[in-house]
Amino acid sequence: MKTIMFNLPDALADKFELALQLTGDNRDAVAEEFVRSYLGRALQSAANEFRAPETQPQIPPRQPQPGPGTVPPPPPPLRGTPNHQRTTQRSERFSEWGKANTRIPRWARNPQQNNHKILRAFFELKQELGNVTIDALRRRCSDPNGHPNTYVPHFDNNFTQMKFDNGNSHGKVFEEHDGYITIWDRISDTLQRYRDFFE
Repeated sequence: MKTIMFNLPDALADKFELALQLTGDNRDAVAEEFVRSYLGRALQSAANEFRAPETQPQIPPRQPQPGPGTVPPPPPPLRGTPNHQRTTQRSERFSEWGKANTRIPRWARNPQQNNHKILRAFFELKQELGNVTIDALRRRCSDPNGHPNTYVPHFDNNFTQMKFDNGNSHGKVFEEHDGYITIWDRISDTLQRYRDFFE
Protein backbone atom coordinates (compact mmCIF):
# COMPACT_ATOMS: atom_id res chain seq x y z
CA MET A 1 0.00 0.00 0.00
CA LYS A 2 1.20 3.49 -0.82
CA THR A 3 0.26 6.57 1.21
CA ILE A 4 -0.89 9.60 -0.79
CA MET A 5 -1.73 12.87 0.91
CA PHE A 6 -3.69 15.81 -0.45
CA ASN A 7 -5.18 19.01 0.94
CA LEU A 8 -8.85 19.96 1.13
CA PRO A 9 -10.45 23.27 2.11
CA ASP A 10 -11.39 23.23 5.81
CA ALA A 11 -15.15 23.30 5.21
CA LEU A 12 -14.98 20.43 2.71
CA ALA A 13 -12.73 18.37 5.00
CA ASP A 14 -15.16 18.89 7.91
CA LYS A 15 -18.11 17.74 5.78
CA PHE A 16 -16.11 14.73 4.63
CA GLU A 17 -15.37 13.73 8.23
CA LEU A 18 -19.05 14.15 9.15
CA ALA A 19 -20.16 12.06 6.17
CA LEU A 20 -17.77 9.27 7.18
CA GLN A 21 -19.22 9.29 10.70
CA LEU A 22 -22.81 9.24 9.43
CA THR A 23 -22.30 6.46 6.89
CA GLY A 24 -19.75 4.36 8.74
CA ASP A 25 -17.68 4.18 5.53
CA ASN A 26 -13.97 3.49 5.77
CA ARG A 27 -11.84 6.55 4.85
CA ASP A 28 -9.33 4.51 2.81
CA ALA A 29 -12.07 2.63 0.96
CA VAL A 30 -13.78 5.91 0.03
CA ALA A 31 -10.48 7.37 -1.19
CA GLU A 32 -9.74 4.23 -3.21
CA GLU A 33 -13.19 4.36 -4.80
CA PHE A 34 -12.69 8.03 -5.70
CA VAL A 35 -9.28 7.34 -7.27
CA ARG A 36 -10.64 4.39 -9.28
CA SER A 37 -13.54 6.51 -10.52
CA TYR A 38 -11.19 9.36 -11.42
CA LEU A 39 -8.79 7.01 -13.25
CA GLY A 40 -11.64 5.50 -15.23
CA ARG A 41 -12.86 8.93 -16.38
CA ALA A 42 -9.37 10.31 -17.05
CA LEU A 43 -8.19 7.29 -19.04
CA GLN A 44 -11.43 7.13 -21.03
CA SER A 45 -11.11 10.83 -21.85
CA ALA A 46 -7.49 10.35 -22.96
CA ALA A 47 -8.45 7.33 -25.09
CA ASN A 48 -11.21 9.34 -26.78
CA GLU A 49 -8.70 11.98 -27.86
CA PHE A 50 -6.60 9.39 -29.71
CA ARG A 51 -9.49 7.77 -31.58
CA ALA A 52 -9.19 7.87 -35.36
CA PRO A 53 -11.64 10.29 -36.96
CA GLU A 54 -14.66 8.69 -38.57
CA THR A 55 -14.34 8.27 -42.34
CA GLN A 56 -18.07 8.38 -43.01
CA PRO A 57 -20.06 11.43 -41.97
CA GLN A 58 -22.74 10.61 -39.48
CA ILE A 59 -26.23 11.43 -40.68
CA PRO A 60 -28.49 12.21 -37.75
CA PRO A 61 -31.74 10.23 -37.63
CA ARG A 62 -34.72 12.08 -39.02
CA GLN A 63 -36.69 13.69 -36.24
CA PRO A 64 -40.48 13.79 -36.41
CA GLN A 65 -41.78 17.26 -37.23
CA PRO A 66 -43.62 18.99 -34.38
CA GLY A 67 -47.35 19.33 -34.86
CA PRO A 68 -49.16 22.66 -34.87
CA GLY A 69 -48.98 24.46 -31.55
CA THR A 70 -46.01 22.46 -30.22
CA VAL A 71 -42.56 23.85 -29.50
CA PRO A 72 -39.65 22.02 -31.13
CA PRO A 73 -36.93 20.75 -28.77
CA PRO A 74 -33.80 22.89 -28.43
CA PRO A 75 -30.77 21.89 -30.51
CA PRO A 76 -28.09 19.81 -28.75
CA PRO A 77 -25.41 21.89 -27.02
CA LEU A 78 -22.23 22.63 -28.97
CA ARG A 79 -19.17 20.63 -28.00
CA GLY A 80 -16.93 22.47 -25.54
CA THR A 81 -19.62 24.84 -24.27
CA PRO A 82 -20.73 24.86 -20.62
CA ASN A 83 -24.08 23.27 -21.61
CA HIS A 84 -22.26 20.44 -23.41
CA GLN A 85 -20.07 19.84 -20.35
CA ARG A 86 -23.13 19.70 -18.06
CA THR A 87 -24.87 17.28 -20.45
CA THR A 88 -21.73 15.09 -20.55
CA GLN A 89 -21.47 15.10 -16.75
CA ARG A 90 -25.14 14.12 -16.47
CA SER A 91 -24.59 11.28 -18.95
CA GLU A 92 -21.57 10.06 -16.95
CA ARG A 93 -23.63 10.07 -13.76
CA PHE A 94 -26.44 8.11 -15.38
CA SER A 95 -23.98 5.59 -16.86
CA GLU A 96 -22.82 4.84 -13.30
CA TRP A 97 -26.27 3.65 -12.17
CA GLY A 98 -25.89 0.39 -10.34
CA LYS A 99 -22.91 1.68 -8.35
CA ALA A 100 -23.85 -0.56 -5.40
CA ASN A 101 -22.53 -3.45 -7.53
CA THR A 102 -19.01 -2.22 -6.81
CA ARG A 103 -19.72 -1.45 -3.15
CA ILE A 104 -21.49 -4.63 -2.05
CA PRO A 105 -18.23 -6.68 -1.81
CA ARG A 106 -16.81 -4.08 0.59
CA TRP A 107 -20.04 -3.90 2.64
CA ALA A 108 -20.11 -7.70 2.81
CA ARG A 109 -16.75 -7.84 4.58
CA ASN A 110 -17.47 -5.01 7.02
CA PRO A 111 -20.17 -6.12 9.52
CA GLN A 112 -19.85 -2.88 11.53
CA GLN A 113 -20.87 -0.75 8.56
CA ASN A 114 -24.46 0.54 8.47
CA ASN A 115 -25.10 -0.73 4.92
CA HIS A 116 -24.06 -4.22 6.04
CA LYS A 117 -26.36 -4.10 9.07
CA ILE A 118 -29.36 -2.97 7.02
CA LEU A 119 -28.81 -5.76 4.50
CA ARG A 120 -28.36 -8.27 7.32
CA ALA A 121 -31.66 -7.12 8.87
CA PHE A 122 -33.38 -7.38 5.48
CA PHE A 123 -32.22 -10.96 4.93
CA GLU A 124 -33.14 -11.94 8.51
CA LEU A 125 -36.67 -10.60 8.04
CA LYS A 126 -36.95 -12.16 4.59
CA GLN A 127 -36.09 -15.53 6.14
CA GLU A 128 -38.50 -15.06 9.07
CA LEU A 129 -41.47 -13.40 7.36
CA GLY A 130 -41.16 -13.98 3.63
CA ASN A 131 -41.95 -10.33 2.79
CA VAL A 132 -40.18 -7.36 4.33
CA THR A 133 -42.01 -4.14 5.21
CA ILE A 134 -40.35 -0.81 5.87
CA ASP A 135 -41.84 -0.80 9.39
CA ALA A 136 -40.41 -4.22 10.23
CA LEU A 137 -36.99 -3.25 8.85
CA ARG A 138 -37.01 0.02 10.80
CA ARG A 139 -37.92 -1.79 14.05
CA ARG A 140 -35.20 -4.41 13.53
CA CYS A 141 -32.53 -1.77 12.86
CA SER A 142 -33.67 0.45 15.76
CA ASP A 143 -33.40 -2.16 18.54
CA PRO A 144 -29.89 -2.04 20.09
CA ASN A 145 -30.80 -4.50 22.86
CA GLY A 146 -32.82 -7.12 20.97
CA HIS A 147 -30.84 -6.97 17.72
CA PRO A 148 -27.39 -5.43 18.34
CA ASN A 149 -25.95 -6.90 15.10
CA THR A 150 -28.42 -4.90 13.02
CA TYR A 151 -28.70 -1.72 15.10
CA VAL A 152 -28.25 1.36 12.91
CA PRO A 153 -28.42 4.82 14.49
CA HIS A 154 -30.30 7.20 12.19
CA PHE A 155 -31.79 4.30 10.26
CA ASP A 156 -34.02 6.44 8.02
CA ASN A 157 -31.11 8.54 6.73
CA ASN A 158 -29.00 5.47 5.96
CA PHE A 159 -31.86 3.52 4.41
CA THR A 160 -32.82 6.46 2.17
CA GLN A 161 -29.23 6.54 0.88
CA MET A 162 -29.74 2.94 -0.28
CA LYS A 163 -32.86 3.76 -2.34
CA PHE A 164 -31.22 6.09 -4.85
CA ASP A 165 -28.29 5.83 -7.21
CA ASN A 166 -27.67 9.46 -8.01
CA GLY A 167 -25.49 12.10 -6.40
CA ASN A 168 -23.61 11.03 -3.29
CA SER A 169 -25.96 8.22 -2.33
CA HIS A 170 -24.53 4.94 -1.09
CA GLY A 171 -25.91 3.20 -4.17
CA LYS A 172 -29.39 1.92 -4.87
CA VAL A 173 -30.10 -1.47 -3.31
CA PHE A 174 -33.76 -1.33 -2.31
CA GLU A 175 -37.06 -0.43 -3.89
CA GLU A 176 -40.13 0.40 -1.81
CA HIS A 177 -43.68 -0.23 -3.03
CA ASP A 178 -46.75 0.15 -0.81
CA GLY A 179 -44.63 -0.25 2.32
CA TYR A 180 -42.87 -3.42 1.11
CA ILE A 181 -39.11 -3.56 0.47
CA THR A 182 -37.55 -5.50 -2.41
CA ILE A 183 -34.05 -5.73 -3.86
CA TRP A 184 -33.44 -3.66 -6.99
CA ASP A 185 -33.06 -5.91 -10.04
CA ARG A 186 -29.93 -4.11 -11.24
CA ILE A 187 -27.83 -5.23 -8.26
CA SER A 188 -29.66 -8.46 -7.39
CA ASP A 189 -27.09 -10.84 -8.94
CA THR A 190 -24.16 -9.20 -7.14
CA LEU A 191 -25.99 -9.22 -3.83
CA GLN A 192 -26.89 -12.91 -4.19
CA ARG A 193 -23.21 -13.75 -4.73
CA TYR A 194 -22.35 -12.13 -1.38
CA ARG A 195 -25.51 -13.02 0.50
CA ASP A 196 -23.78 -15.47 2.86
CA PHE A 197 -21.76 -12.59 4.33
CA PHE A 198 -24.96 -10.87 5.45
CA GLU A 199 -26.59 -13.88 7.13
